[in-house]
Amino acid sequence: MLFTPRHDIALYWSLWATRESYVPLCPKNQMNKNYFIGKPNENVYRFTTVKWLLDSIVQKRNTLVSPRKWQDPFENALAAQLLYKRPDGSVSPYPFRDRAYGQCWTLVPETDAFWRMYSPQGDGVRLKSTTRTLYETIKSCTSYPSTSCFIGRVRYKSEDKITAMFNDKRWVKRHFQNQGARGHLKTLLLKRVEFKPENEIRLLYFDPHNKDYGDVYHYTIDPSSTFSEITFDPRMEDTLYSTYESVLRSIGFDGEINKSHLYRAPQLTICV
Repeated sequence: MLFTPRHDIALYWSLWATRESYVPLCPKNQMNKNYFIGKPNENVYRFTTVKWLLDSIVQKRNTLVSPRKWQDPFENALAAQLLYKRPDGSVSPYPFRDRAYGQCWTLVPETDAFWRMYSPQGDGVRLKSTTRTLYETIKSCTSYPSTSCFIGRVRYKSEDKITAMFNDKRWVKRHFQNQGARGHLKTLLLKRVEFKPENEIRLLYFDPHNKDYGDVYHYTIDPSSTFSEITFDPRMEDTLYSTYESVLRSIGFDGEINKSHLYRAPQLTICV
């Protein structure tokens, strides 16, 4: 994807130009639903691996990844492979994409598809939190929350519409220049309509220090207050579930731990 902002200096400076006016979570719940979440304190869920969970709790950290690591090739191209054309005609990778990191959550509590997608071996976990909790955890770890921290609901559009947006010079100028980091991160909340059942919420971070964090960005959390509930895969053997539960307690997690009942057979009584 190629776009042509007007001036290099304007592009670099614009990331800071709106930092005082950017408030990701409005206290009166009056949010722009096009790119903010609809409510400031919705329950959200993340399906992941036991390995990721244990690392998060032992290290007391949350981990966001670069858009380069996102699996959808189309979305990856929009997020991490943009080309920047300067007024002199030279072309180079868009410089600020390497400073953005994200983490995917969903508003959907549970589906068979989610368990099978994120836990094909039947050994995954689901974390529960809230949008406000997630935002507050990352906000507390930076001196520039108004320009670097964001949480928003993904907008699902057709491939043609998304491509047209990135090829529209006025849209590009508005999102990559006039709105600074706010507009820049909004572009990471676009996904093709075929993925709409995911009903995704994204926690986003934009590095204000231009440090090289590589493909992942870690920040410190208290796991017990960040994750209100840990639910294990419904296909997991009870003995393995009990072992993991004991391990989590031994390393300090004091929130709710349970196992999904999605595949539990009902006990029916027929009255005749």
